[in-house]
Amino acid sequence: MSESNVIKERYTANFVWGLFVVFTVVYGIIVAIIEHGSYAFMSVIEGLIAIYRSPSVLLHDYFAIAGVGATFLNSAMSVLLVLGAFKFAKLPLGGPQMGVLGLVMGFALLGKNPINMFPILLGAYIYSLYKKEPFKNHVTLAGFSTCLAPVVNSPIHIPEIVAAIGTSGAVILGVSLGLFVGFVINSMGAFIKKSHEGLNLYNIGWGAGLISMVIAAGYSAVGIERFGPGTDYKQGYSIYDAFGASDYFNTKLIIYLVLVVVFFFVMSLLAGGRRSYKLPEILYMKADDNLFYAKYGSGPTFMAMGCLALMSLTLILIFQVHLNAPIIGAIISMIGWGGFGKAVANCAAIISGVILGAIGRFLLAPGFLGHMTLLHYFSTQDVIWSSAFWGTCLSPMAKYFGWRWALLIGLVHFVFVLYVAPFHKGMNLYNNGLAAGLVCLVMIPLIRSFDKAGKYPPRAV
Repeated sequence: MSESNVIKERYTANFVWGLFVVFTVVYGIIVAIIEHGSYAFMSVIEGLIAIYRSPSVLLHDYFAIAGVGATFLNSAMSVLLVLGAFKFAKLPLGGPQMGVLGLVMGFALLGKNPINMFPILLGAYIYSLYKKEPFKNHVTLAGFSTCLAPVVNSPIHIPEIVAAIGTSGAVILGVSLGLFVGFVINSMGAFIKKSHEGLNLYNIGWGAGLISMVIAAGYSAVGIERFGPGTDYKQGYSIYDAFGASDYFNTKLIIYLVLVVVFFFVMSLLAGGRRSYKLPEILYMKADDNLFYAKYGSGPTFMAMGCLALMSLTLILIFQVHLNAPIIGAIISMIGWGGFGKAVANCAAIISGVILGAIGRFLLAPGFLGHMTLLHYFSTQDVIWSSAFWGTCLSPMAKYFGWRWALLIGLVHFVFVLYVAPFHKGMNLYNNGLAAGLVCLVMIPLIRSFDKAGKYPPRAV
C-alpha cells in the first residue's frame, strides 16, 4: 500500500469511528427524549452521575443504572478519551487501535467510564517517561488495560477501607491502583503473549486477569469479599435485576443494532467506492499478525464489521434474546475487532461451540431441563451470548486449528467463563479474555497431543 493510501486509510478510520461515536450519542439522546420528554437533559445528567458513583464491577449494567441515553453518552465520552490519548501519543488509527475502540465502546456500557479509565492511561504515560520511550509505543496496550478500571472504583465502595482510611484515602488508593496497573501492563502483556502463542486476541484480558486476581486475593486476605451492599460481583446490577428477564430495552437496542449494521455497510460502500468484494475476502480475512485493516483497507474491513453485526443481530432475533448491556457491549467489542483478527467465519465457528456448550448445560445442569423450554433458556441466559460474542477473541484458534477443533474450543470457553469470575471479584472486565487464556493453556497442548502429522507446530510470537 502506497504512503498516500496509508494516510487516506488512517483518515478514513478516524472519520468513521468519530462518526460512529456521534451516531451513538445522537441515538441515545433521541431515546432519552422519547422516554423523558422535557426532562431528558436532566435524566442524562443524573444517569451519568449514577454511572460515576457505581462500583462498575463486572456485569454492572449501565442501562439499568442510568438508562440508554446516559449510557451511550458515557460510551462516547470514553471513546473520545482514548482517541485523545492516541492523538496525544501521535499514533494513527489502525487495526489494533480499532480493536481498542471497540472494547472501550462496548465495555463503557457496563464498567468503563472516563473517570476510572484516566488513571490507567496516565500510569502508562508515566511508564513511557520512566523508560524514555515514545508514548505511542505503549498507548494501545494502555487502552486495552482499561479492563481493570473497576480497581479504581473499588476502594471507595468497600466500607472496611473507607472506615480505615477515610473517603479521601480510599480515592487515593483507587487512583494509585490505576496508576500501578497502567505502569506494569506493558511488561505483563509482552510476557503473557508467549503462553498462548498469539491465539488469544484478548491478550491483556488474560494478563490483567492475573493482576486482578492478586488484588482480589489481597482484599480476601483481610476479609473483604464485597464492594458494599448490593454490589456482589456475582450479581452486579443488570436489567435483569431491575426489571426481570424482560424486553424492557429490547426494541430500542434492536433498532440500534439494525442501524449499526446499516452504518458499517454504508461506510464500506463509501470507503471502497464501487469495487465489488468477493465473499471469501469478507468472511475469511487473513493477514500476518491479524492486521486485516492494513492488508484489506477500509472498504472490505468495514464490510466485514457490518457482517459481524448482522450475524449478531440474526442470532438475537432467532433466539429472541432479552438484551442488556453485556450482550450489546460484547457485540460492539466484536465489531471493533473486525479489523484486527476477527474474521466472520472463524467467529461463527467459536460462537457455534459456545452454543453447543450452552445446550449441554441446559441438558445436564439442574434447574433448567423440565423448568423451561430450550428457547426460553437461550433468550434469558445472557451469559451464553456475552460468552459467545466476547469468546470470539479465540477466532485465531479457529483459523489455526480448523472449525472442528473450534467447536470444542468454544464449548470449553463457555465452561471456563462460568468458572473464573469469582477469582477476580469482577474487577477484570475482560473476564472472557482471562477464560480464553486458560482455554489456550489447556487446548493448545491437548490438540497437539492428537496431532500425529505435525500440522500444528508451535507458533513464534
